[in-house]
Amino acid sequence: LFFAEKIVFIEGDTERILLPAMMKKVDDENKDTENYTPLLSQNISIVEVGAYSHIFDYFLNFLGIKTLIITDIDSINSENKKCRVADGTATSNASIKHFLKDKNFNALKKLSHNSKILSKKDSAWVSDENGLICIAYQTEQNGYHARSFEDVFISVNLDFIENNKDNFKSLKNKDQIDSTKPDYFDIAEKCIDKKTLFATDILYYSGEDYTEWQVPGYIREGLVWLS
Repeated sequence: LFFAEKIVFIEGDTERILLPAMMKKVDDENKDTENYTPLLSQNISIVEVGAYSHIFDYFLNFLGIKTLIITDIDSINSENKKCRVADGTATSNASIKHFLKDKNFNALKKLSHNSKILSKKDSAWVSDENGLICIAYQTEQNGYHARSFEDVFISVNLDFIENNKDNFKSLKNKDQIDSTKPDYFDIAEKCIDKKTLFATDILYYSGEDYTEWQVPGYIREGLVWLS
């Protein structure tokens, strides 16, 4: 982190494996955009921290460099159990609770991208369009609000998953993957056997430009900001 120009904090192996491909896709989509600096040409340090990027709070403030935190909204119900976002009353995500602690769950779901760009003032993180930290988590996309990375990736790329489900080694209960009656939350929960293998399946059955699938909106938004 000391020698990086910029930082991306991610949760786990799935994001770590797929992030370079997602960066390439965002670079390709924006190659003709004025003042866009390709992400893959920059010295960006990608660090896997789970949902605990907040432990770097003081260090990030000290470094003073652009940092993107990609995390999950991690909805829970009134019994503090994992649930669909639509049934959620709070988030269990420690980083979201730390950086956006003044927001209730309904506000978190609707928070704009600019409101998730933060700077530290008087020991508190506050919204600042010129801030150096951006926290990105799932937002509603195509009428559906996902809970996790796998959930949202399936929701925006179900045709790709269904077309390749017989080849994907990472999947189980493959008969439940049906684009005519999709339940993205259940597919993510019941059909992914190994998350790391799921990520490598996605890459293996993609072309070199990864045109077969889309980058989830919240990640694309964060990467464009980071660029």
